[in-house]
Amino acid sequence: MKEKKPFSKLERVTTAEEAIFASAGDHIMGLVVVDKNGKITRINKAFEVLTGWNKEEAIGRRLIKIIPMEDEKNKRIPFKKRILSKILSEKILTTISPSPVLATATTIAANIEKLPIFYYVRRDKTRFPVSTVINPIIFNKEIIGAVEVFYDITKEKELERMRMDFLSLASHQLRTPLSGTKWLIETMYRGIIGEMTKKQKEYLDDIYKINEQMIKLVSDILNTLRLENEETLIKKKKISISSLLKDVLITVSAAAKSKKITLRSSLNHRTFIIETDPEILKSILGCFLSNAINYSMPNQEVILGIKNESKTIVFFVRDFGIGIPKMEHNRIFERFYRASNAKKMIPSGTGLGLNIAKTIAEKIDAEISFESEENKGSTFYLRIPKRSNRGINKKKLKINKPKYE
Repeated sequence: MKEKKPFSKLERVTTAEEAIFASAGDHIMGLVVVDKNGKITRINKAFEVLTGWNKEEAIGRRLIKIIPMEDEKNKRIPFKKRILSKILSEKILTTISPSPVLATATTIAANIEKLPIFYYVRRDKTRFPVSTVINPIIFNKEIIGAVEVFYDITKEKELERMRMDFLSLASHQLRTPLSGTKWLIETMYRGIIGEMTKKQKEYLDDIYKINEQMIKLVSDILNTLRLENEETLIKKKKISISSLLKDVLITVSAAAKSKKITLRSSLNHRTFIIETDPEILKSILGCFLSNAINYSMPNQEVILGIKNESKTIVFFVRDFGIGIPKMEHNRIFERFYRASNAKKMIPSGTGLGLNIAKTIAEKIDAEISFESEENKGSTFYLRIPKRSNRGINKKKLKINKPKYE
């Protein structure tokens, strides 16, 4: 019987490395290594399962040739726009595409680019949504290749779709009884069913306020769902700023009056023209003004103004109310988050207003920032280009306007 030749130390190390690599993320995460030219040098078992290409067929071939990439609309991503080619050409260093599984992946470089969701096309021409992390392989300060880890997120996308459908259905179903309740309350106010006592009116006032809070919550949820729809488009046109701001002030005048807040506008008489979606702009400024009024004390003032810059217009809303604690500044735009002092002053609230404002601001190429000091007030800024860099879209984003009564 022929004796087996013992493995050398190098052979044992190499064999162990191959076994570890092959089993890494087995059947879950595809793992592939390419050289400087994008040719595959190593793959794991999950790569074979997910793509349909086995080791013998894949190694030595260019990754972008055997695994095409497409966008949401089935459009093929050309070579120069593939993230892998950008990394190999040193245009970017590290990428992470959205995924609950890979969100905490550790990267080896500081320059990170976040990606939208793309699809990989299998050997049999079917495709699957993929979340990826791509890192360069650096040797002697030179990029000699790249490592990519990718994960099939089909189940995650389906669960997200089901979640969105459920929330949308629930929100729409809630609107009907809430609107009916509001109508009944208003009918009782008008005395159609008979006069009410002072105590009855007080209780009815409380019921009306609670119902309005629920209507606002449902509207905010529906707006958030619309914004999460990637197909949502914006309609832009040239508008006069002065007339738009007058409309915004009218919408909040009743709320300001009921709280004895003075609205002051530091607008001059010059006419500025801007190209944007007027309803989106009104919604953002309405959010700023509503918050400023809500979190100010009676007899204070709220200022609405603009600053004219060379390529942008800066809108600002200044109040002298409770302000935002410094330790909470970095969380103020988070969904459902409300500052601690705001919750004490007004227990009810969705925490969605500023999150929605920030999201729709990005859709019209605008930026939101703020300055605030606790007990001294806040100033929120909206910086928007005078002329949009994006094309004018055909479909309009419908935002439920908050009611100020």
